[in-house]
Amino acid sequence: MKIIPKEIKRRARAALTGYYFPAVSMTISLTLFTTALSLLVSASGLYGSPRALSQALYWILYGITLLLGALLETGLVRFLYSLNRRQPLRERGALFFAFRSQADSYILAYAFRYLVTLVWFAPALYFYMRIPLVIDPANPPADLAFNAGMTLLLALAALVPAVLLALPWCLTTYVFLEHPDISVLDALRTSRRLTRGQRGRIFLLWLGFLPLCILGLGSFGIGFLWIQPYFHAAMGEVYLEVSGQSAKPETESSAQEHAGDF
Repeated sequence: MKIIPKEIKRRARAALTGYYFPAVSMTISLTLFTTALSLLVSASGLYGSPRALSQALYWILYGITLLLGALLETGLVRFLYSLNRRQPLRERGALFFAFRSQADSYILAYAFRYLVTLVWFAPALYFYMRIPLVIDPANPPADLAFNAGMTLLLALAALVPAVLLALPWCLTTYVFLEHPDISVLDALRTSRRLTRGQRGRIFLLWLGFLPLCILGLGSFGIGFLWIQPYFHAAMGEVYLEVSGQSAKPETESSAQEHAGDF
């Protein structure tokens, strides 16, 4: 199967037709929850503490926040994948699906993917940690510009290799959704196998979302409430394509029946 980014996006838009409102609503709930957790961790004052133990605790809590957000995102991905399959979910609380099913497997898989990606940003993180949390504008640190510049430069340099390294495992969540009893190692291996020979096209698909992401940043992040469901729906179509499955169109009566679920 050959992935054609333009066709994948068209299918994603077709899958979302009539269901963008619940998709965006779930994305808003996910965003509010993760933002609230991040603000609580930041308000703890641990990051600004001179004690190494406090700073270590801050990063542990921050990591837990990332994993909780990833579990919630799994619920969103599952809902959007049901649209790819033309089988919209009826259940309430779909966002918390991963907490009720294989939470440990999802956590291990996400932790692996985070570590593989974030290791590239370790040099940038080093310089970022040297920037004080509170800066006096009248008397800024002498090395502030250097540390900030190195942070930005190294982060940009790490972006492409981090994305390329994440590609082989980008379908792991969909493998779990299709095979609930699969082990973490087998799910990662399956994703790697399915993406073999397709990674360049998947990368082009991701690049195609770059203009939308720039617009999302220009809207102070509000645009991502629409972009995120669109992206996950596109990745669902990628999984269906590389796994040799096809989403059968609903009948008109079935579509009307499902539309009343929301």
